[in-house]
Amino acid sequence: MAASLAVVVLVLAYTDAASGPPQSMTVADPAAIADPVLGGSPGCEPTRGDLVVRGNGTGSVESGPDVILAFQHAYYVARSGTLARALTTADAALPPAAVIDEGIASIPAGTQHCVLITQMLDGRHDVWITEQRPGATNYTYRQFVTVATKAGKFTIVAITPPS
Repeated sequence: MAASLAVVVLVLAYTDAASGPPQSMTVADPAAIADPVLGGSPGCEPTRGDLVVRGNGTGSVESGPDVILAFQHAYYVARSGTLARALTTADAALPPAAVIDEGIASIPAGTQHCVLITQMLDGRHDVWITEQRPGATNYTYRQFVTVATKAGKFTIVAITPPS
């Protein structure tokens, strides 16, 4: 059940690394990261463009891609459903923090992640998350993320499977 909760929390379609964007990941020295919001590591080189963002940093609430990075950082690094849920609207179509915590608990500590975000024409973001569990192969998940802005701060409204 915990594994299925991880899928629910990630709200994704699972694919193996061969069918998603190719990525390999290794742990980087945090002191060497030039932009902690964007992050980056070997195999997850940081990229910030008008339509594409890639990284594994702390994120922020300053843009749509940054709040997506922040949500994934809360999930994989801080391992906190409370922090992840705090980055969403109260009525977001996502499970409560306690259920997110159950999904987090199903993923081994030390799992590395890389997030590739592409702006879609309809305002959503096409998000590919590649995770590298300790001693395991890469797994890639895809989701569509809808964000909103209020008073200059971005929050997540919905995370849905690709459609």
